[in-house]
Parts: sequence; structure tokens; C-alpha cells
Amino acid sequence: MPNPSAKNPDPGNKVIAVTLGDPQGIGPEVVAKSLAAVSPSTSMLVIGQRRFFPRSDLRLVRTAGDVRAGETAFLEVADAADGGDPSFQWVKAAVDLALRGQVQAVVTAPVSKERWLASGLPFRGHTDFFATVSPAAPPLMFFWSPGLKVALFTHHLPLRDVFDRLERGSIVSFMRRLDGELRRLFGREFTYLLSGLNPHAGENGRLGSEEIERIAPAMGDLRDEMRMEGPFPPDVVFVKARSMKGAVVVAWAHDLGLIPFKLLHGGDGVQLTLGLPFVRTSPVHGTAFDIAGKGVADPASMLAAVRLAETLLR
Repeated sequence: MPNPSAKNPDPGNKVIAVTLGDPQGIGPEVVAKSLAAVSPSTSMLVIGQRRFFPRSDLRLVRTAGDVRAGETAFLEVADAADGGDPSFQWVKAAVDLALRGQVQAVVTAPVSKERWLASGLPFRGHTDFFATVSPAAPPLMFFWSPGLKVALFTHHLPLRDVFDRLERGSIVSFMRRLDGELRRLFGREFTYLLSGLNPHAGENGRLGSEEIERIAPAMGDLRDEMRMEGPFPPDVVFVKARSMKGAVVVAWAHDLGLIPFKLLHGGDGVQLTLGLPFVRTSPVHGTAFDIAGKGVADPASMLAAVRLAETLLR
């Protein structure tokens, strides 16, 4: 894994790039609120356009290298020549800086997947775009909170296609990547609680055979490499995880993992993208167009995303 810090002209000055998200959503508001609450231990570079940002007190810089230690500065990115979605241009600029080692982490405010697609982009959101950064192995979606941690085996995929992806070798490969990334970033071991796919985890094959034929054999292949338990019924595994320290639930489909996670930790949860050559975090909420501009948006998840990025850079 590349070490972007090695390219930083001032290795002691680690910089977190923060993108504004969709300018018509709550992104600019929650970015402004969260940055007002963080400590100056890490430099922050807000990337977007000033006219969409509610704070005017940030110094405008020309490059990431101009950011002073402990400063929160602003880098303005012009619209694309083809008039594409501005939120994508801001994310692309942040990723380019990260790949050049000029920033060490990227925190992204929410974007509109529909607007990205309507503007002609081939990406359904941040994770699809980040896959172009690491084409050999697509990034993994991991969700962190103080009380619950969840990894998704598949994410933006129709449910009918999940069964075809759930193969013994694919599970083994996924688990090895997940464990390697979490050990690298957090410097510790975790216990993986594997969810079942079917009701009651298949009930010994009576309600589905995936647990017996695919999940359990993959777990057997990995027993000597990492701590694993399961497969547990999907309606049990999250309760068990909340009672354990250092547990990570592995969910096989998007909603199987995110419905309980957002219900319990929609306020303080963070998405952490694994498998990238830089740290990337984001809040777990969306653009919330219905409350944008009203000044009532809760910045807790965005603030947690910034603080997690700071922690992982220490």
C-alpha cells in the first residue's frame, strides 16, 4: 500500500481534504458546522466553491501545499468545461491531491447519485468512482461507530444477484482483504461475526443452503487466520455484536447491514472506505434536500467522519 505521507512536502503537516457534497443539499452546512467543532491538530482543506459555503472566514489557497499546520483553508475548484455536476469535480480534485500525496485523507459530504448519473457520469456514487482508483481490487464498504461496526460483502447490487456472488472463494478473498485493511488502519485484531443470508441462518438447510454450502466452508478455510464466529441469524447477529468489544458484523447485502446500522447509529456512524491508498470517510446520511438551507441539519455524522479521519492519521 502506498504511503502518501512520504510525498507530502511537510510530512509533519497532515492535511484532510473535505468536499462540500451536492451544493443544493445539506453538505455545505454540515461541513461548516463540523469544522467549527474540530481541534486544530490536523490541517483541513475544504474543496468546493465559496459561493456555496456558509463560512467566509477561511483563507483561500491556490494549492494544498499552501495550507499551514493546524489551519482550515479553502481550495476553490472551477466548474468543468462540459458543465458536469460540480460535486463530482470537487471529489475528483480531492482524490487527485490524495494520489499525489498532497493530502492524506479525504472526507466527503453527501452527493446525489441521481444527479451524477443525469450529468452523464458512469458512477452511482463515491464508491463506484473510488473503484477507478484501485481497479485491481474494488474498495470495501465498512461502517464504523462506537457501538457497532459493519462490513458489506456486496453493496450497490440488486438483491437477486447477491446469491450468485456468495461463493466460498469470494468470501475467503473478501475476509482476507477486510481483515488486512482493518489491521493496517487500526493496528488491532477484530472478531468477525458472520451473518446468515436466510431467515434463521437457513435453519440447518430447511430455509436455504447458503450457510451450509458456502459461508461455513469459507469460515473453515479462515479459522487459523482470524477470529470468526457464526453464521448467526441476521436478526441475532447485531444484538450479539453490540454486546462485544471489537466485533465486526459481516453482512452479505446492502440493506442487511445498513438498516440496523443506520437505525442504531445514523447520528454518529461513519462510512470508512477500505482498500484505498489514502484514508476516506463520510457521514452515513444523504443530501437531505428537504431540509437544505434551513440551518437545522445535524452535523454529528459529518463531525464523526472528520474525527475518525484525524484518528487514523495519527
